[in-house]
Amino acid sequence: MIVNVFPTSFLSKKGERAALVIVKSEYNYPLYFEVNGEEYIATPGFSRHLITTNGDLILTFENGEKFEFNIKFGNIKYFNIYVAPTFHTDIGYTDIQYNVEKIYKENFEKIINMAKNNIKFNIEVLWQVPEIDKIKEFNEKGIVGVQAFPLNILTGLCSHEEIIRLFYPVRDLRNKGFNISVAALNDVPSAVWSIPTVLKGCGIDYFILASNPDRGPLHQLGDFASPLYWVGPDGSRTLSWFSGGYKGLIPSFHGYHQGYSAGLLNDLRSAEAGIAHFLHYLETRGYPYEDVLLYGMFIDNARVTDKFAKIIDEFNKKWENPRLILSTTDEFFEKIKKGNYPEIFGDLGTYWEDGAASTARELAISRRAKRLLFFAEEYFTLNYLRGSEYPVNDLNEVWKNIIYFDEHTWGDWASVSDPFSIRQKEEWRIKSSYAISAYNKVSEMVYGNYVSNPYPFHVRGIINYTYYELKPMSSRPLAFKDLERGSKEDVIETDFYLVKTKYGKIESVIDKDIGKEIANGFDNYIMLIGGKGTKLERTILNFYYEGEVTDPVFTVYNEYGSEVKGVWENDDVIVLRLESKSYLSRIEKEIVLPKRLKQIIVRNIVEKAEIYDKEGVYFEFPFNLKNPTIYAEIPGVFIDIAREQVRGACSNWFTINNILLFKGDFDVALYSEDSPLFTIDDVFKGDWKSIITPRTGRVYAYVMNNYWHTNYKASQGGRFEFEYVITSGKISSPSEAYRLLSRPIPNVRDIDGDLIIEPPDVILTAFKKWDLGNGVIIRLLEPDNVEKNVTIKSNSLKGYDVYLANLLEEPKEHLGRFDGEIKIRVNKRGYTTLLFKE
Repeated sequence: MIVNVFPTSFLSKKGERAALVIVKSEYNYPLYFEVNGEEYIATPGFSRHLITTNGDLILTFENGEKFEFNIKFGNIKYFNIYVAPTFHTDIGYTDIQYNVEKIYKENFEKIINMAKNNIKFNIEVLWQVPEIDKIKEFNEKGIVGVQAFPLNILTGLCSHEEIIRLFYPVRDLRNKGFNISVAALNDVPSAVWSIPTVLKGCGIDYFILASNPDRGPLHQLGDFASPLYWVGPDGSRTLSWFSGGYKGLIPSFHGYHQGYSAGLLNDLRSAEAGIAHFLHYLETRGYPYEDVLLYGMFIDNARVTDKFAKIIDEFNKKWENPRLILSTTDEFFEKIKKGNYPEIFGDLGTYWEDGAASTARELAISRRAKRLLFFAEEYFTLNYLRGSEYPVNDLNEVWKNIIYFDEHTWGDWASVSDPFSIRQKEEWRIKSSYAISAYNKVSEMVYGNYVSNPYPFHVRGIINYTYYELKPMSSRPLAFKDLERGSKEDVIETDFYLVKTKYGKIESVIDKDIGKEIANGFDNYIMLIGGKGTKLERTILNFYYEGEVTDPVFTVYNEYGSEVKGVWENDDVIVLRLESKSYLSRIEKEIVLPKRLKQIIVRNIVEKAEIYDKEGVYFEFPFNLKNPTIYAEIPGVFIDIAREQVRGACSNWFTINNILLFKGDFDVALYSEDSPLFTIDDVFKGDWKSIITPRTGRVYAYVMNNYWHTNYKASQGGRFEFEYVITSGKISSPSEAYRLLSRPIPNVRDIDGDLIIEPPDVILTAFKKWDLGNGVIIRLLEPDNVEKNVTIKSNSLKGYDVYLANLLEEPKEHLGRFDGEIKIRVNKRGYTTLLFKE
């Protein structure tokens, strides 16, 4: 038995001080103990207690053990604890999705009834509640806070445009009279760097990151001291509260249900001890303010009660300090907004996005759906300008399914421990349907026999072994050039690249323009097996964050039995096909060298057995670079991965939209169509790290894993396809890499647009009909960290009034009548939204 005692700043209405007593009991049954005639229970393991005392404290346990302490109290530090209750949205984690939704409906009615009694509450995410209009009255009165995220999203999976579309419901609710000033991301331990930029552009002032430390050691590795300003890549500052810890983890206080952790759903005695435990860590770590947020109340999909409000009333009747204030999150931020707080500048990484690779096939489908959706909005906008109806409802349905797929819940708590249950199968059927439905819907909307370029610049690419060169926003009929068997079987070569094989594997890739071998060994298949219960699977062992997770033991399997199947070619390409085997896997590879385009196209087909051992599957691209600068295209920004992550961020892997850019003795740009995850220098081996300094250009496409112990899929098997495009030489900037690797879209309708952007070194993220009336939205993203003057040209939009708009498409500044050309200034690393209004 270990007993620790700490002085606190608790002060009763009677003037009594109190001590925090923490008991760690090795007994597997509860033990009673007595202090000053009062009886307490030490439960097995960890228990905490708040005990009033004048300084002397004697604990007498029923087994005869006795502990004596003399406590020296210091000055009282006064606290106002803003308790902001929520219930956590984890759609499917505790039951099948439609059963969980029934609980949400019941909870919504309870929240309304509590609001009628002036009991404050917060709607964690917008899509948590049906018929949200019913709470407008209580939101206007400040009784029910409404937070801005639609769901708890894996932000790293978002596209440049999707990260904005998340917040479109905020605009619609504000137009009805709702007050929404706080965005809270719950359970998910990290978020991408563009969040402050997007929130500022949507008029959302405050942000809460309510982290779970399980497989997300943001606060274990970082030193975050809330409140703080998170500064976005464009300089936008968002006042933020990272509730997962303060200068480290606070044991048992997950960031999104801290009222539950504090005992506010149990009884007064539990709440006193829990609050004391929480404040103990703040005080001992030097928290300098009076006001503090205790965020969240009910755990995953729990049924709501008003018990916490009654316990808060009891607490405040007994204690002078601290004071508990039942509040909305808006109320807390309004109270603290004038203070001076530290800043953090950089990305937080994507700790939980790796779980999406437990369903690699559906993840690829979702990514392809997003690309088609970008095209679809453009296609129907061009038709709208010619008088056709814009199918807004159908497009919104696709967006909704995409966002639901990127929500953080993949399965339930037993998805790994009980993967064969009917419940797991039904939950995965529903979850996977979001990606499949999005893709099927949008592909049906735009299906055609054309290859189209949706970009406002020239695009070149290979589709069906056929070379296409397309003007901005134009199309060509889809064609297919047959391949003929070639004579060479160990080397393929164009004017741009020389690719050599040895023993059935790619041995060398030479860039002939620069006369350098850019890679030796290339596209190697690697599989790690093993690691259950180790650091590959976990970062914490229990709710109290005690003990060390064991180091992993695993086996590495490389390819074997590799052979060249042959070389094929036509006027446009030369194709090398290889086959190999690995552990319960067969791999087909196709290396395509275009003859008129400096690219290497890699197509990998994996047929893999479905296994339940822990596995990680990779393709290795070992570029011959030392200490390169690497830019990763994440939602809303290209980041320098070595210099633009905050300490504590996830650098174990990076989740990219499409592009990695390597700059060194020569430059390499890699485009990934189907899989977003990459590791740098080595595969993931359970060595959780923050801040990476790339030593080499060795990069691994992290295409599959089942490392999670909950939520994500336990296994996957069958046929998988992964496609990559690589170019090299001198690539000056992220925007150039984006242009070089932008590809035509096959099997769609033909488009004929006249939008030109000069110079073409910004990214067009949206070309769509205006949501709020007759007009067109053009949204640009600056990727190079350089302010630019950009000229926009279009005859189709002549005569429209041009406005600078916010990210929610609301006009802010009239720029004049559009005469077919306008020059604008785009801020570095920011979005620019233009409204062309009839």
